[in-house]
Amino acid sequence: MDSLNFSLKSSLLFLILIVFSSCEDDFQDFPVISYNPCDLEGVIINPDIITDFECQSNFILDNVETVRNPSETPLNTSNFVGLYTDTQEPTDFIEIDYGSPIDLSTNTVFKIKVKTEISGELRVMMDGGLSEPVVQSQNVNGDNAWGIYIFDFSWRQYENHTKLKVFFNYGVEVIGSTPNLYYIDDLFFDTFVDPCENFTENNNILSDFECQQNYELSSVNNEIQLVNNPYPNEINNSIFVGQYIDDGSDGSDALTINFNNPINLTENPQLHIKIHSSLSSPLLARLEGGESPIEINNNINLTNEWVNYVFDFSLSANDQTQLKIFFNHNITNGTLTDMYYIDDLMFLPAPCDEPVIENCSNVVQDYNIISDWNCQQNYGIETTVPSVLNPLISCDNRSENVGQYTDDGTEAYDAFILNYGSIINLNTHNRLKFKLYSNSSIQVLAKLEGGSAIEKWSDFSTVNTWQEFSYDFSDSIDNENTTLVLFFNAGQNNGNPEDIYYIDELRWEEN
Repeated sequence: MDSLNFSLKSSLLFLILIVFSSCEDDFQDFPVISYNPCDLEGVIINPDIITDFECQSNFILDNVETVRNPSETPLNTSNFVGLYTDTQEPTDFIEIDYGSPIDLSTNTVFKIKVKTEISGELRVMMDGGLSEPVVQSQNVNGDNAWGIYIFDFSWRQYENHTKLKVFFNYGVEVIGSTPNLYYIDDLFFDTFVDPCENFTENNNILSDFECQQNYELSSVNNEIQLVNNPYPNEINNSIFVGQYIDDGSDGSDALTINFNNPINLTENPQLHIKIHSSLSSPLLARLEGGESPIEINNNINLTNEWVNYVFDFSLSANDQTQLKIFFNHNITNGTLTDMYYIDDLMFLPAPCDEPVIENCSNVVQDYNIISDWNCQQNYGIETTVPSVLNPLISCDNRSENVGQYTDDGTEAYDAFILNYGSIINLNTHNRLKFKLYSNSSIQVLAKLEGGSAIEKWSDFSTVNTWQEFSYDFSDSIDNENTTLVLFFNAGQNNGNPEDIYYIDELRWEEN
C-alpha cells in the first residue's frame, strides 16, 4: 500500500512539472500588455488644445510623463494625465513653443487642471515673438484635489507671442529629497466670456480697471496702463489693475479725473484707492473746480503690499468737478519713472461712527458760516460757545468738535446773541441753519434784531440725536437787521441754571 502511494505521488509531481514547463514556454510567447491613451481612429486635431494626454496630445511637453489618472473625479474623468516633477530650481517651467505667433483671435483664455499637495504660485507667461512678455498668476491650493485654473489673455489677443511657459510654485526652491509632484491635464485655450457683459454701471466707482471704468484717468506727462495684477492677495485679488508711472522729480504732477459736472458726495463722501508701491511717499487727494477746493493728506508708509487709502471729503461742497491725486506730493527726490500700481478708485459711504478729521491749513474763510467749531470760526463766538468734543458722532453729524452752549433754564428768554456791527447781508444767503443735540425736547426761537425785528420758531427737537433746524429769513432782506439772537428752550423757565445744548454748523445758506 505504501509503495502504491509513493507511485501516485511521484506520477502527480511529474505531471505538474510537465504542465508548468509547458505554461512557462507559452508565457514567453505572450505579448506584453500595453495601455494606449488614445484608442480612437481618425481623431481631428483641435489646435486650441495643447494636450489632454490622450487623443489631443498636440504638443509633447518636456519633463512631463503620461500616467494613469490617480484620482478620477467629476472634475477630471480622464484615464490619463501628465505628471510633472518640479526641479530644485525656483523658476523652472514647462514650455510650449508654437514656433509662430499664438492665435488668440478667438480663443484667448488659457486653462489647466492641476492636482498637487504643494500650495504656491502658479504663474503663466506669454513669451517669445515681437511683444513684451506678459505674466498672470494664481495661487494653487495644495489640497491634492483636481482644480481648474484660468488665465485670461483676451486683452493681449492682438500681440505677438510664440511661447507659453507654465511655472509651478514660482520662486520657491525645492529643498530636500522629496520631489514636488504635479499632476496636470487638459491644457487648452478656451473662448473668452465677457464678465462685463451684463454689469450695471456704478458712477460712484471711478475705475476698477475691469468692468467699471467710468471716468478717464489722465496725467500731463505720465502714463496709466492697464496691466495684470502682479501681486494678488486678500486685499486686492483683481485680475487687472492700473500701472501709474509718476515723475518723482516733479512734486506737483498728479493723476487727474474730470467729472465734467459737479459731483454730489452727500451719500458717498469717502474716496477709496488701493495702492501697491515699493516707495514711501506723501499722498494728497484734492477736489477742485468748485467755489472752495478741498485737499486731504495721507502717506504711503506700508510698501510692497496692497493698501486701501481713504480720503474723507464729507466737508466738501457738492460743486467740485475735478479730482487730483498727487503721488510723492511736493517731493522731488524720486526718479522719472516712479511706479505705482493702483486699483478700485471709488466713492463710498462714510462709517457713521468715525469723526471727520479736518485739516485747517489753507482753509479759506467763508463768512456765510458763523461757526462750525472746527476750521470755520469766523465771528469769535467760541468765547461764549466753546468748542468741545462731539457727544454723539453719527451719520447726522460726524464733526469731531461742536459748540457747547450753556443756558439758564430758569430764565424764559435768556439767549445767545451775535451782533454783526453792520447790516447782515441777506440778499443771497438768507436761510439760517444749524444742528442741535439736546437731552430734552425743546424749541429754539431765532430772531433778527437791530432793524425791523422778526422772529421764527422751530419745531420741538428730538431727544439725544442730532437734528438740523432751518429758518427762512428771505422776507427780511430789507429789514436792515444787525443782530442774530437764538433762544434755547424759549419761553420756558422749568429748567436748570446750567442747561447744556450742543450746536454745530451755524450758517447762512442760499434759499
